[in-house]
Amino acid sequence: MQPKKAKAGAAHRRVGALVAALAAAAFGLSAPVTEAQEPANVEASIIRVAPSGSDAPGCGSAATPCRSIAFAVNQAVPGSEIRVAAGTYQNTGPDPACSFLIDAVVCVNSKPLTLRGGFSTGNWSSPDPSANPTIIDGQDTYRGVNVVRANQLTMEGFIIQNGRAVPDPGDPNAFGGGMSAIESVITLRNMVFRNNRVIGPDSGSDRGGAGAGGALAIRSSPAGAPSTLERITFENNTSSGGASPGRGGFAFGAVFVYASHVNITDCTFTGNRALAGNGGSGISGDGLRADALGGAIALEYGAVAILSGVRANNNEVVGGNGSQYGGGGFGGGLMSEDASVTIVDSEFKSNVVRGGNGSADGGMAGGGGILAFNSSARIERVQVIANRLIGGNASSGGTAGTGGGGGLYLWRGRPDAPSVNEVVNTIVADNVLEMGQGRNVGGGGGGIQVQGLTANLTHLTLARNRLGPGLVVGQAIVVVQAPDVSAATANLSHSIIANHTAETSGATAVVVLQGNTLNMNRVLFAGNTSNLNTNSVPLPPGAINGLNTVINASSAGFASPGAPNYDYRITPGSPAVDQAAGSGTPYDFEMQSRPSGQAPDLGADELGTNEPPPPPPDLSQLTEKVYIPIATR
Repeated sequence: MQPKKAKAGAAHRRVGALVAALAAAAFGLSAPVTEAQEPANVEASIIRVAPSGSDAPGCGSAATPCRSIAFAVNQAVPGSEIRVAAGTYQNTGPDPACSFLIDAVVCVNSKPLTLRGGFSTGNWSSPDPSANPTIIDGQDTYRGVNVVRANQLTMEGFIIQNGRAVPDPGDPNAFGGGMSAIESVITLRNMVFRNNRVIGPDSGSDRGGAGAGGALAIRSSPAGAPSTLERITFENNTSSGGASPGRGGFAFGAVFVYASHVNITDCTFTGNRALAGNGGSGISGDGLRADALGGAIALEYGAVAILSGVRANNNEVVGGNGSQYGGGGFGGGLMSEDASVTIVDSEFKSNVVRGGNGSADGGMAGGGGILAFNSSARIERVQVIANRLIGGNASSGGTAGTGGGGGLYLWRGRPDAPSVNEVVNTIVADNVLEMGQGRNVGGGGGGIQVQGLTANLTHLTLARNRLGPGLVVGQAIVVVQAPDVSAATANLSHSIIANHTAETSGATAVVVLQGNTLNMNRVLFAGNTSNLNTNSVPLPPGAINGLNTVINASSAGFASPGAPNYDYRITPGSPAVDQAAGSGTPYDFEMQSRPSGQAPDLGADELGTNEPPPPPPDLSQLTEKVYIPIATR
């Protein structure tokens, strides 16, 4: 049973549909600044806000603070700093500065400003957000913050909660429940986005509206100017697609980035959900289904993102249901489509992807931790642990939903998309791929699926990944062609593949389908039921090279594999020690120096090194690897 072949062309048309909708909105931002926006306090460079204040012209001093953040923003001159004391700030009525958008608690239109929370009325000089929580509360009625053409807006020390976004006027889709930033560059630090939601509209046409960015949506920022997210917690934010007689609307992650650059550093994503809408048949006239994408982060159409120190745990995506066809679920932690993404020093753990249900065809599930589709991707020093894929259900005789890449899915669906992805010093372990109910048409790649591109996999540890009952193709890795696009090549070097035991007879750790290629250089196989499909089980193999460099052992010698510790460091007796001859990788997944012995060790971990790690790479150099949208080439 071969892996179910997803409709890559249809997936690309989803982006085309979104691009058209976003362009149609345009985003209608030519509205001039109105007289109501002219500053009243033109000499003030610092404006103070407190619940005990009063919104009167000239407010903002320590003695007479303003009452609302919105009033302070509207009277501020460009470049001002607004200092906000502890308290809960809610909507005070329509804001003329953003009359062309849905109401928000705060609107920043065409002004570079700095907003800082965490102050007290007794101390306006030293903010302490922990002691002085400063809350922007949408009351489940209003968006938290509207940002339009602000270059640069800096916000620090706020909690944005209970925001709710429906479509802005003239827009068929909804964006940014906690904050929407359009044509802006923003810097957010030391903040919390919690319990915000964005709701795609129901529709009487053949498709529901999309909901994108339950917490935050950044769209169409100035080229080459990155926004910055540092030390932010995103928790329990929800993106929902709308319903329709055809298919439900798409849903995109807690953070949605479209045609913009963003650096995301030391941020945590927990309990966020992307829920595609339900529909009639489950399919629209353009052949698309109701897909949910990127439970924590969704990158679309020319987005360029660098992630460092990100923790994306316990997030979920769920495809929409249809009477006939279930929608897909993709990227439980992160989904990148037609974008460029670099991920370093991060963790994607216990995320869940579910395909939608349909009588004829259950929805596909792909990329339990990370999905990179038609994207330039580099993944380095990342742990992809205990993520779960579950295909959608179908009725008796219908096709079960299945998929690929329980941990990581690297997929090219167009010949002109980026053709090479890199994964280095990464642990992919304890991920699970399961079929839905219905007729079994295959699926695979419990750990990693490589499809239609070249994947350079260096110093990986793949362990204890699983395929559910009835699936046999690649508990650790499957290498498969993309129909009408390209065969796939996996270059696997200095790596460990261990502890993949079969739940179904014939299940094999690494499967290379015919027409595709696996090149191995110093790979340890340990404790697997079956290592490779060189014996044509479960399927005839493609080209498998480097068998003379393979090491076989009964155990990889991990410190504490599996739950609850998921510790895949190697121990002194491991057969991986000193076996990575020829490796030029200078450090391991913890940035400890290689080698610590006579030669480097196989896998993501280097045993016993006590030397201080080298300085981290200069991530600013990575921003020059800019993705150019196909439409502008």
